[in-house]
Amino acid sequence: MDAMEDIASKSKKILSENGDIKELGTLMNINNGLLEAIGVSTKELSELVFASRISGALGAKITGAGGGGCMYALAPNKQREVETAIKIAGGIPIRTKTTDEGVRVEHK
Repeated sequence: MDAMEDIASKSKKILSENGDIKELGTLMNINNGLLEAIGVSTKELSELVFASRISGALGAKITGAGGGGCMYALAPNKQREVETAIKIAGGIPIRTKTTDEGVRVEHK
């Protein structure tokens, strides 16, 4: 668990300082390996993570509590390739973007 905490701290630093995105991908991959080692992944999620990586993602990992069918990939220059690989592997890709806006309340 100490390793996961260290990865989270390093990732936060990279994101807050506009650091090396490739290093962030590497940290994602290491974290995912640790999560798989403690048994919170599934065969299907592992296949999606692998497909993302071999198609060009800098990093890919499961998210949430694990076992629930969600993962994400960091693919700044390979979105289409990674989306296609996820589809072929049986997943449903959803493209997202980051923002620094934070939480907001919307009234309709």
